[in-house]
Amino acid sequence: MSQKKSPNNVMLIISIMLGYALTYMDKNMIATAIIPLKAELSLNASQSGLLMSMFFIGYTVMQFPSGWLSDKIDPKKVLLISIGTILVATFFFGFVHSLVLLMAIRLIAGLGHAGVPISSAKIVANNIQQKQKMFVQSLILSTSGIGGILAFTLGSTLINMNWRYAYYGLALLYAVSILVILFFFPKQKKNPNGEQEKKEDKIPISVVLKDKNVFILFAALLFLNIVLYGYVSWLPSLYGANFGFDIKAISIILGINAILMSVGALSSSFMVNKVFKGNDKRFALIGIIVCALACIVFAMTDRLVMAIIMMFIFTLSSNAVFVTLFSWPHKLIRREVIGSSIAIINMGSTFGGFLSPIITGYLITAFGGHYNVAFMAMGISAFICGLVILLVRIQPVNT
Repeated sequence: MSQKKSPNNVMLIISIMLGYALTYMDKNMIATAIIPLKAELSLNASQSGLLMSMFFIGYTVMQFPSGWLSDKIDPKKVLLISIGTILVATFFFGFVHSLVLLMAIRLIAGLGHAGVPISSAKIVANNIQQKQKMFVQSLILSTSGIGGILAFTLGSTLINMNWRYAYYGLALLYAVSILVILFFFPKQKKNPNGEQEKKEDKIPISVVLKDKNVFILFAALLFLNIVLYGYVSWLPSLYGANFGFDIKAISIILGINAILMSVGALSSSFMVNKVFKGNDKRFALIGIIVCALACIVFAMTDRLVMAIIMMFIFTLSSNAVFVTLFSWPHKLIRREVIGSSIAIINMGSTFGGFLSPIITGYLITAFGGHYNVAFMAMGISAFICGLVILLVRIQPVNT
């Protein structure tokens, strides 16, 4: 039987979207906050990259435990604990004054972030019927743009005053998110057939470990996120170094770019279902090639207008591909182990996010503070992602 749409489902999705948007605000805001942070602590590009990468160590370490817990207990609890951990880490990030403590707190924030996408995907798997899952997942992931807008408007305004104020404000918003989840989540979680979840324990973890698609998507998202996080992490610094933009000007252009993140994410469901007639693989391959070419042209141009156009094309295509890859498990993997499967897949995302600032920071330092080689390396990583996508085996999930 199909699950009827209900106000509970609407509020559930809105509650997840708010928490998701704040995690993306957090991820984007560090790229701007690092500018005054570098000046305050006299950091070079490699040290700045290491600070940003610590977040992803925690994120990676906590991936599988978060997925396993989401499969075994109420994923709402995992979501609340995750956001609560981020809240505490974000608040104390504004207090400390040493690089070591800042790195430790970003590590703890990463531990909390790990549970948000995984528990959210499990909640979608449990509550949304199969034919709507990709649309709902793309709707949730489209909040990457909302988070970016918040980061480059509210966040940047506070950073201009004092970067510490931005993190106190973000902690307050996380507290609001927790209250929204507590008040508006449905009381009971049922799967799309209306049955309480009782059978997850009977599905062995070996089912996940034997699925080649899980590890192919792990690798694809690893190479894609080397591009995504490298791009997001260094765009503000590049516009400052190459075009003389201040934080206010950077915030305006990246705020517009953040809107395109949402457009790219939302377009993926429409493009796959209506234009490509359900052929996720062809859409992902075309999208990643466009993304790679845009990144390389962006790296090579010294013209501001061309750089902005390429940035917009990159943002649209890369976010559409990311949502397609992240939504694929709902079509290819059994609902009972979706949490553990997405945990492994998302580990590729976070490991790529960890490697990206370190690699790009090293390349920027090695080439005398120039960003071109680092951004060309990101374009090459996008092409490798496309080669990995070719290996995905299309096999509809049995639900």
